[in-house]
Amino acid sequence: MQGIKKLNNNFALCCDSNGTEIIAYGKGIGFGKFPCEIPLEKVDATYYNVKPQLMSMIETVQDDVFRVSEEVVRYAQTVSAKPVPSNFVFSLSDHIQFAIERQRKGIKVKIPFVYEIEHLYETEFAIGKFALRRIGEELKVWLPQDEITGIALHFINNYQGYESEDETTDFEVMLDSLLAIIERKMQINIKRDSYDCYRFGAHMKYFVKRAGENALYRDGTGNELYYHMEHEYPAIYECMKEILGYLQPLLGIECSEEEQLYLMIHINRLCTNEDCNQ
Repeated sequence: MQGIKKLNNNFALCCDSNGTEIIAYGKGIGFGKFPCEIPLEKVDATYYNVKPQLMSMIETVQDDVFRVSEEVVRYAQTVSAKPVPSNFVFSLSDHIQFAIERQRKGIKVKIPFVYEIEHLYETEFAIGKFALRRIGEELKVWLPQDEITGIALHFINNYQGYESEDETTDFEVMLDSLLAIIERKMQINIKRDSYDCYRFGAHMKYFVKRAGENALYRDGTGNELYYHMEHEYPAIYECMKEILGYLQPLLGIECSEEEQLYLMIHINRLCTNEDCNQ
C-alpha cells in the first residue's frame, strides 16, 4: 500500500491498488518518511470516502479514544438495522473526545428528553449505554449518564438524517451568515474547508434541528461557567449574542443560558485554531 502523507503516528493517507485514496490505521504506520510503501500486515483498518474536512481532526484524535469509538461502531453495526458506515468512527471519536474535554473542564450539559430517547430509540440508547461503559472501562473516564443520550442522538442525527436539496441550501445560506458574523466580530478568516468549520456547521445543524422540534436545552438553573465565559471572554460572549440576535427571529426561539454556553464553547473552538484575538 502506497503511503502518501502522515496524519499522525497511527494514521496515514494512502492509495490502494486501484489508486483510490483511503485512510489507513495501524500502530506506528505514521512513522518514517513519506511517501513510502506501507506493508499490509501493519494496517489494522482502512476507511474509504472520508470527508476532507476530517483530516485535521484525525491528526489530533487520541488513539485510545479512537479505539473505543471503533469498538462502539462495530457494536452498532451488529445491533442496528440501519446502516452504520465504518468511517462514522471519526465523527464519533470527536464527539467522545469533546465530551471528555467538557467533563474535565466541569462543563455540564443537561440533555432533554432522556426518557423519550430511551423508549423511542431503544437500539441507539443501547449503543450509548455500551459506549459509556466501554469509555469508563478503557479510558477510566466516567461520563455522566446523560451522555448515553448524547451518544444515542449522535447516531440518530448522523445516520438517520436525510434532507431535501432546498433544506440543505437554506441551511448553507444561514451557516454562511453565521460564519460571516464570527469573522467580523473576531477579526479572523475562517477556512470553509477546515474541520473546525465542518464541526461548527454540524453543531449548528443539530441546533436548528432541536429548535425545530422545540427540544433546545433548558435546565432553569444558573451556570457559573456561563458567567465566567461572559467576563473572561467578552468578545466570544458578544459574538454569541449577535448570532442569537440573527437566529432568534429566524427560528422563533429563546435560548437558555446553557444553550448559550454551548454555543460560546463552539465559537471558541472555531476561533482557537484561527489565531484570533479573544
